[in-house]
Amino acid sequence: MNRHWTQDEIRWMRANVGRLDLQSASRALGIPLVEVEKMAGELQAESAASVRKPPATHREAARELSHAHKVFEKGMEHFHKREMEPAARCFSEVLELHPDEHELVDRARTYLSVARNGKQDREKALRDPAEIYHAAVFEKNRGNCLRALELVHSVNGHGDPDGRLAYLAACCLALNGRPAEAVERLRAAIEASAQNRIQARLEADLASLRSEPHFEALVGRG
Repeated sequence: MNRHWTQDEIRWMRANVGRLDLQSASRALGIPLVEVEKMAGELQAESAASVRKPPATHREAARELSHAHKVFEKGMEHFHKREMEPAARCFSEVLELHPDEHELVDRARTYLSVARNGKQDREKALRDPAEIYHAAVFEKNRGNCLRALELVHSVNGHGDPDGRLAYLAACCLALNGRPAEAVERLRAAIEASAQNRIQARLEADLASLRSEPHFEALVGRG
């Protein structure tokens, strides 16, 4: 017959079973070792059942990744509206449900910290060039290229060793109908990293530059 455990005893086991060996736990509780072993097994099974299972198929993995990005983008929408509480809930969900998405989790953790601290000036939160880049990409993807350019320009040319900020500026300028400026920013991006030349050849955001006289010479042929 199984022993009836009180809630206080169960709580004590949850808090201490990982710190003490089962014999010590048995002595501390005054409960026979065999019963402590049974309860430890039940708690371990309970813990294992609560652990998030990895996706079983590529389709499930893709669905989870898509969901993670949607939740993060929803959090960013709240964040830019200075709705810090719902923003924090979204970023927390990303951390809890999608811990394997490391880049996304790092960004969510940064914005969650800001949201929880209740800072109202989001620009003060975006001092790191990497975070400014992610915020600018978010604005471009929602069609706000002018705001994305403002964010990129706030870096003042610093902290862009791989040229990704310059490349993003080129995309925004091209989408905004400013081809000459876009080519110059693309030139800076390619000077920073040859990888940007390869990416630019097939970049949909730069499609309007294909008729520019310097574009083909700048990116070469694919």
